Amino acid sequence: MKKVLVISDKNEARSQMAEKWLNYYGKKHLKVWSAGLEKGRIQVMAQKAMAEAVMDIPEYKSKTISEISEKAFDFVLYLDKELENRIPTFECDPEIVGFDLPNPAKLEGEENVKQQAYHAVCNAIDDICFSFVQDRFQIVS
Repeated sequence: MKKVLVISDKNEARSQMAEKWLNYYGKKHLKVWSAGLEKGRIQVMAQKAMAEAVMDIPEYKSKTISEISEKAFDFVLYLDKELENRIPTFECDPEIVGFDLPNPAKLEGEENVKQQAYHAVCNAIDDICFSFVQDRFQIVS
């Protein structure tokens, strides 16, 4: 079983979404965690976008990397180019894979516009996770 850590700045939305999608597509072949460089709070709009994709995450809690008991990962994914030079060093020398997705929490505007941004990011993360699992493990049918 391969171990994957998804890192974000505060573990509030995108990394939580990716954790759920990777667990879904990786089924029994991957063990996935998400964590932030610092702790935030789960974005309600992220939960709503995932629920509408039939991927509920209400039980997910924001956590930091130091709160993850597992320390040996095969892959570390980050979803924001701003984190590229802030990824901590891991003893296990995992493969680091970066993506650059907009942070919907930074969007200004009306609630419906913000929610559309969360939906767009949710869909993009779905695509990224599907491709990641299929390209590396060929376990998605």
